[in-house]
Amino acid sequence: MRASVTITGSLEDAFNEWTESTARRLTDVTEHAASTMRDEMRTAMANAGLGKLGRALGHAGYPGGGNYSFHPAAEVFVRGKAASAAKWEGVIDAFAQGATIRSKRGWLAIPTKNCPKGNRGRYLTPDQVAERFGPLRSIAAGKSVLLFADVVAGKSGGVRKATAGRIAQGREAKLTLMFVLVKEATIRKRLDLDAVIRQWETRFPTMIADALKAE
Repeated sequence: MRASVTITGSLEDAFNEWTESTARRLTDVTEHAASTMRDEMRTAMANAGLGKLGRALGHAGYPGGGNYSFHPAAEVFVRGKAASAAKWEGVIDAFAQGATIRSKRGWLAIPTKNCPKGNRGRYLTPDQVAERFGPLRSIAAGKSVLLFADVVAGKSGGVRKATAGRIAQGREAKLTLMFVLVKEATIRKRLDLDAVIRQWETRFPTMIADALKAE
């Protein structure tokens, strides 16, 4: 995913009276447009329930380095090295266009609200849950498979492994649903970044015109 704003053509010939301050204003306006477009895309992603995914977006202005130009350019892009950027571009495109996801290993594990989270705020994987609570129990449910863990209520909240000692203390063991396994999952379209881009197709020329009026 990449969006850009740019002034094309050789405008120096048409406006010989332009000065260095004109180039400065055009460059600043162009970079400001890209920065604001990025922020609006981040807001759209947050409003779509995509959490902090918007942090993957960055912006850059050209010529950059404190230099100015009569035909500057700027862009909004997915940050990171090639492999990482491609991964996040795929995630963003999936929510912007809709997609069907299939697991390379046969099943997709969808965590339920009962599934604990790790230190980074991400849900634990089935292997991690099994390591914490013991072997998971599976029950077929149509085209899905449900994975349960035997747990007891923790003294300070949350849940703990249902050990013999804890059960002997009178803490009731409960079979708790942790994951739903499915062959594939469909992501519905819930993000419209094209709407942000369309707005800027109108706003950016107006910003450039206003910058030139200041000359």
